[in-house]
Formats: sequence, C-alpha cells, structure tokens
Amino acid sequence: MTDQYQDLYQSYRWLVPQHFNIADHCCHRWAINPQEVRQQAAIFFEDQVGQLTMYTYRQLSERVNKLANGLVRMGVQPQDRIIISLQHSADSAVATLAALTVGAIVVPLTAGLSSYQYAPRVVDSQAKVAIIDKHTMAPFMASLDNQTLVKQIIGVDTQDERMIALETLLARQPSQFTAVNTASDSPAIMVYPQPEPSAEPLDRKIKNDIPFDPELKATILTHRSLIGALPGFVASQDWFPRKNDIFWSSYDWNSGPGLINSLLPALYFGHSIVGCPAGRTIPRLFTLLEHYQVSNILTTTDELERIRNHDEPLPDYDLSIRCIAIPDHEKTTVLKEWVKARFNASLNGVYSDIAFIYLAGDSAQKWPDRTNSMGHVYPGRRYNIIDDEGMPVSNGTEGLLAVAAIDYHGHDDPALATHYWQQAQIHEIETIDGWYSTGISAYQDEDGYIFRV
Repeated sequence: MTDQYQDLYQSYRWLVPQHFNIADHCCHRWAINPQEVRQQAAIFFEDQVGQLTMYTYRQLSERVNKLANGLVRMGVQPQDRIIISLQHSADSAVATLAALTVGAIVVPLTAGLSSYQYAPRVVDSQAKVAIIDKHTMAPFMASLDNQTLVKQIIGVDTQDERMIALETLLARQPSQFTAVNTASDSPAIMVYPQPEPSAEPLDRKIKNDIPFDPELKATILTHRSLIGALPGFVASQDWFPRKNDIFWSSYDWNSGPGLINSLLPALYFGHSIVGCPAGRTIPRLFTLLEHYQVSNILTTTDELERIRNHDEPLPDYDLSIRCIAIPDHEKTTVLKEWVKARFNASLNGVYSDIAFIYLAGDSAQKWPDRTNSMGHVYPGRRYNIIDDEGMPVSNGTEGLLAVAAIDYHGHDDPALATHYWQQAQIHEIETIDGWYSTGISAYQDEDGYIFRV
C-alpha cells in the first residue's frame, strides 16, 4: 500500500456553504432525487423481538415532514430546544431530523437516566417541548416541576392524557414541509455529558429543589459540524461509501456520538443504516449483519470482545464486512489480527470526542497504522502538541494535543466545537493562546503519528 497521508492532508480544502441544514442534506434531498435513491432504504431497525421498521428515503422524509409540521403548530421556533429522550429506535432518527428540519436545537438524552439526572438537564436546556416514549416516561415526568419550562410533550408508543401521542399528531399533518434554511454555523445539537448509572430509583419524584450542578454544560454542535465529521468518517471507514456499502453501529442514535459519528454521516451519503437495541445475542447479531449485508461498522471493543469470546459454535454466515472502526485507545494488535482473520476486514482506531469530531485515527486503505498510536490527524484539521502556555513542542516531547479553529488554508474548522451552553446562555470555550485543547497528553513522532501518554 502506498502511504497517501501527506498528499491527502496537504491538499484537503473545506467547502462549507453559508447555509446548510443537516436534515435537508441527510433526508429531504434524497427524497426528491429523481434517481432510484429516493426509493432506497434509509433505515432498517429491528427491535428486541426482531420486528422491523424500514423507511425508504421518501418515506423517511414524509414522516419527518409530518412531525415538523406538528412541531410548528405546537409553536416551535428556530433555535428553540427540543428534548428527545427515546430508546434507541427508528423514531429517534425521525424526531431528530424533524427538529433539525424546523431549525430547532436537538437535545438528545438517552434512555436510562433517573429523574434526578433528567432534572438539571431539562432546566438548563430551557426546552419547552420534549419527545419521550414508554421507556423514558416515568423518570422524565418525575423530573418536572415548576422550575422546568417543558409545557408540551409528545409520547411515542404511549397513551397518557398528559401528552400528545405521536401517531395522533402525525395523522393530522401534511407530508410536505420546506426545511428552514439555517445558517451553517447555527446551533443544531446540544450534547450534555452522559452520567454514570444512577443508584436512585429512576422514577423517584423530585420533592425539593432540583439538584443543581454548577459544572453541567452542553457542547454545541452546529449544522456544519456534520460537514466537519465527513473526512474522518470516510477515512476511518476505508473510503465509505462504495456502491453497495451498508452501515451498522452499536451506538445509540439518541446520543451525541450515535448521531454525529454514525447515523447522520451514513444518511448524508444516501446509504442505508441498520440499527438494533444493545445486547443482541451473537447469533441474532450475525443474522442481522448477514441479512442486510452490512459492510461497515462503528462499534466498541466490548462489542467485538463479546463476539470473540462467544464459545458456542456458529453457522457459516455469509458476511460482507470490509471495515470496522473502534475508539483508538481500545485498539490492540491482537484485536486487529482477529478482525482480519474472522471477517477479512480492516480495523481502524478513531479518536472522536463530541467537541473534536473525528479528529484522528487510522485509514487502512490510505496509510499504514502504527502500533499503539492514535494514528494521524485527519485531513482538514490544523493541530499541534503544545505546552501549558500554548507553545508547540518538538517531536517526541510530551504536551497537549490541541486544534486550531482556522486551518492551514485560512478556513474555519467545521468539526471543532467552539461554544457550549450553560445556564440558558451560550459561552465560548476557552483556548490556550488560540488552541483548543483536547485534554489528551500526547507526543508526535517524526512521521506525524500521535501517541497518547
């Protein structure tokens, strides 16, 4: 393999339009495409019992537009925050795309939070509308009191007089809607930190003041953040998409990483994405990967080890996996060799924090990996290893991995989060002499590979 990294890195240019709406480019443009893509499956989602929800791009756009119309009739305005707290499902994708379609800001909160974890996030976000389901209803409703602004709630698969049933709302709405022409740098998604599992009962009613966390803040992703994710997504998936590529990820689509690292990039390219709840048995998981001929995967080492440690014999599955990506610090030589032997696929490590989307990693098709390294910083990002005062250090010297807001060609880095939301206000993220620190202690070798310390 020819090492193409330097040519790719030096020649890359960002092309970010002044206006860009994530939902329009991930959904609606494909639905009106005169080619066959509008009839192509956008989403395959199998629930715990194997029941399939499938949307073509046209069907997805129509359902999203109906919900968008419903949100507008409920009074949602551009830049209003909408809490979406659903179990991993096709409807979590629909809800996210609908909120983005009307120019609102998505606040994804995963299922499994307790009322005491919901409460400070609900208050801090200042959201007036929430979309929940039967899995999140009890703790979410227990979190509400007179400090929260949520006044209207849409319920998925629920029958409760305190909320509007999703299907009832959709039945009243037209399937046409023109997506708001959002500025590319306008906020699109607010991501709060994922808390540790609660020791409290999830639906414990809040009786006194809502627990206040002065450190709680949400990273703001703009609409152009998706454009910023694409170089690393493409490279880490060995130049996705090829003609018949189909994507699967074990990450929850109702989480920040599940959205910006997997669901949205796959839909941006007009390809199919497959989803299922976590914890699927290995035989059922392999059946899913075979049935949909999944080619590309984003997952975790835990999920791969669950497969590797499965003791019972499996049938011979006809799999089409060609590339798997996992977090860079979880990649090992043993795991890489096992993936090659088991699936005849490459294994790429990726560093993608919510504030530094797809910053660094491997790309087996374009450059060789280096043992124990984070890989190379992906094209489009201006980076350095800096000291505590923001000064670059020499190769081999430990410092902080940091990123600049402007690339080498004078263009804004769309993948870099520069603002956060806290206590109903937008704040600038602090820099070290103009550098945005990842907080990772690292050094760089003479060939540009980054190593964690």
